[in-house]
Amino acid sequence: MKLSSIAAYLDELLDCKAFHDSSANGIQVENRGAVQKIALGVDACLETIQKAAAQNCNLLIVHHGLFWGSQQLALDPHYSRIRALIEADMALYAAHLPLDAHLQLGHNAQIAQALGLLGTEPFALWHGKAIGIQGALAQPAPRSDLVPFLTEKIGGCQAYFTFGPETVQAIGIVAGSATEQDLLREVKNQGIDLFITGEPKHGARYMARELGLNIFYGGHYQTETFGMKALAAHLWEALNMESVFIDTPCTP
Repeated sequence: MKLSSIAAYLDELLDCKAFHDSSANGIQVENRGAVQKIALGVDACLETIQKAAAQNCNLLIVHHGLFWGSQQLALDPHYSRIRALIEADMALYAAHLPLDAHLQLGHNAQIAQALGLLGTEPFALWHGKAIGIQGALAQPAPRSDLVPFLTEKIGGCQAYFTFGPETVQAIGIVAGSATEQDLLREVKNQGIDLFITGEPKHGARYMARELGLNIFYGGHYQTETFGMKALAAHLWEALNMESVFIDTPCTP
């Protein structure tokens, strides 16, 4: 299948042009134009590229691409990654906020589905676009009892701040590292009992305590595997293209 056709399909599916994003979403590196097998991963690191090349993939779709807001020179690891893509004749496509926000395939929607949340709806505005999901547990639960359940469904617990309600039902989700003050204020104003994200930035604990919030941190990488796996399954079915998830955990 032509790379241009797959890119056009993804651009429309994910509504990439609708988002104010520091990521250069879409095709970031071309190949010779044909795609027989697709790899999907969280990060466009050298390990992910090499693993995809070893599986004879010629398109890599990632959440964290190589090109962001500022000009980046092709030096050091950046050069090595670009060189590895070109040597493997592998194109690179990035979908950052568009994949966070997608209401069926996005990280947040997939986490909400894994948790069995009811009445899900968009949440967490970023430049006028909702990038998160909120919903409710079928039954209220003590916050102290939720860690094993959340760990099982998400895959880990990096931290758990318990400064909010002792009973949890309303849950908000934004994968990755979502601890901006405006977002946490929205969590408070929306009456969300528990906020789920990936990793805390410096000062997040203070903000959570001062705003009176419960926050579960499931890991930046881990929370952003959900959308990549869902998109892999979707592309295999929708385009009849072999699509594989490349697991490259960002762990010590």
